[in-house]
Amino acid sequence: MAEHFERIVIVMFENATRELVLGNPYMNSLRKKGVFLDNSFGLTHPSQPNYIATVAGDTFGFNGDDPYWVAPYPDTADPNSQPPVTSIVDLLEAKGLTWKAYAENLKPVDIIQPPAKFFYPPPNFFYPPFAAKVSPDSDPLFSRRHVPFLSFPNIVTNPTRAANIVNAQSTFESDLAAGKLPNYSWYIPNLLNDGHSVLNSDGQPDSSLPSEKNMRNIATFLKGFLGEDPLKRFPPKTLLNITFDEAFPYTEYGIYNLLIGDLLEPGTTQSQANNHYNLLRTIEDNFEIGTLGRNDAPSEPLHFLAKRK
Repeated sequence: MAEHFERIVIVMFENATRELVLGNPYMNSLRKKGVFLDNSFGLTHPSQPNYIATVAGDTFGFNGDDPYWVAPYPDTADPNSQPPVTSIVDLLEAKGLTWKAYAENLKPVDIIQPPAKFFYPPPNFFYPPFAAKVSPDSDPLFSRRHVPFLSFPNIVTNPTRAANIVNAQSTFESDLAAGKLPNYSWYIPNLLNDGHSVLNSDGQPDSSLPSEKNMRNIATFLKGFLGEDPLKRFPPKTLLNITFDEAFPYTEYGIYNLLIGDLLEPGTTQSQANNHYNLLRTIEDNFEIGTLGRNDAPSEPLHFLAKRK
């Protein structure tokens, strides 16, 4: 069997064209440390459906950033006859693999459960009547829509699973130092570090059009996150995916997408057309966990990963 990665870490940034990101000297030079995918694309606008699709192979009808949940069952006419709507979490756990979401500025109040009773007509696979209420105690730098796991009822209503969604600042470095990074994880930067916002004159995050300043914030964050040599900072057989959700202007979805790992040839470029579904399929194939049977199933995996010997 081809050699595979034992750990995969995804870091997703916000709303910038490939060209804008490459205009930042650090982001451009970072390509020397990995495989740059120069034909990568986001799926849609706005942000939230891109994140959800990356972990579940579908947008489930999401077309906004409001804090809804994915419908727990495909059909509420007889929910007991339907399997729950799944995500990559279900595939990983079925194979005994571990996962975690490290979200910057997350607080316990941000892990909100859906109401016990709800109604929604298929095929609207989200829950419109009662959006999750963001707590006034939430940190203004935290963004729920960038943490896709919070939108799945079979995750947030399960205490064991919900415990895997953690505050990044208090958990990630200790997990890394102790050799406890899970098989599959997301590191979710806050609204400043992911390039979505900049601070206004009142010191509050302000959404802004992507600019060189946003890119500088991303570069500053990544310098600390990756360190001087990511292959030394992270354990052997770890794949780091540095990518973006979508591009601005929103009619152009070409995104920056970089893979760093000791099983790859650094400083190379791959031009295979790919999007978030291809990434999901690649992860599924790497861990040999099967597919979710949605848009991930027919998507071509990034073959150069699987062919490593």
